[in-house]
Amino acid sequence: MQDIVRAITSQVNHLSEGKLSARYQAQSTVPSGSAVAYAVGDITWATSPTVIGSIAPGVAASYVRIGWICTAAGKPGTHQELRIAVGT
Repeated sequence: MQDIVRAITSQVNHLSEGKLSARYQAQSTVPSGSAVAYAVGDITWATSPTVIGSIAPGVAASYVRIGWICTAAGKPGTHQELRIAVGT
């Protein structure tokens, strides 16, 4: 019983602190396949947020991909990158 309570407490603590380890749906690639039906607005977090080159052609600013957001429902649906601009 003590181990179960410890596991639940750890999960709740990680969730409240926004830790990626508490997110079971985190993936390393854009969601694909037909095992999960995604709804518009569903977020899949990246297991390893990555700094990527230019935000757009001709723009020198980089961005960090933190995950993907579903923009059209389905199995797997349509997903767009969630990006945070960094640097100039």
